[in-house]
Amino acid sequence: MRNFLIEYRPAVHEGRENLQGLVFKYTVEVEEQFANRQNPSCKADTVCAGITARCTETGAWKRFRWDCILSMVAK
Repeated sequence: MRNFLIEYRPAVHEGRENLQGLVFKYTVEVEEQFANRQNPSCKADTVCAGITARCTETGAWKRFRWDCILSMVAK
């Protein structure tokens, strides 16, 4: 697995709406991609919605949607 530094602006962060549009940075190990469930704003032919990764600082598993990732740099 490869480590990445991700800058991310989620719609929801830790259960709360991100009304201020805050950006969060995570150093992660990428595990796998995930597909859309039912999201009306996504195209029907979109299969991969984002990635699942483990935060290298906390060990917590996170999901990152492609449309909310601002940058993703290999470390």
